[in-house]
Amino acid sequence: RGRQPLQFLSMFAPSCRHVVKPDKSPSNARQQGFTLIEMLVVVVILGVLASIALPSFLSQAARSKQARALTYIGLVNRAQQGFFVENNRFAISTAELGIVDNHAPPDYSVTIVVPTAGTAGAEPPVTPATAPTGGIAVTETRATPINPALRGYAGLVFTAQSPGGDARLGTVICQGNAATTPSPTPVTVAGQVQIANCNTL
Repeated sequence: RGRQPLQFLSMFAPSCRHVVKPDKSPSNARQQGFTLIEMLVVVVILGVLASIALPSFLSQAARSKQARALTYIGLVNRAQQGFFVENNRFAISTAELGIVDNHAPPDYSVTIVVPTAGTAGAEPPVTPATAPTGGIAVTETRATPINPALRGYAGLVFTAQSPGGDARLGTVICQGNAATTPSPTPVTVAGQVQIANCNTL
């Protein structure tokens, strides 16, 4: 009877000495990371997706910047019309128009072009009664792109003397190609004002 407990325990002794060893089979080893080929495939897929999405993103960004320049040119044109009605002349700067500089598009250099004396649209102020040759007084606002991928724009506000002696105000915005700013020129043809060198929007 004294040996029965030892025999009973010896039945379970082997299970106490059993140690679970990690599986070192090839299939388990592959689960530890990616192979070089798998990484290359991922890189190629990401490159293809980037080549498709990046041009579209850049195009959308360029259109947004150009739209801001167009909005600003339109703002200056309307301000010039109101200024002329009140002062019988065009303003020579955005400060004179009361437009805050921080409204200007950051990707463009905006300038108001003052015609030289003796030319159509010349400043100092020209009234319809003393308008220069052609009966046109004009002011031009140019938005020159800093980024060569963007289009340039020019806004014109002009006056023409009607046959009855009344002044008429007109406005137009011209669009250039990438990295170029148009140089529109208003001329009178058969009593009508036409804009040369202008891709009108």
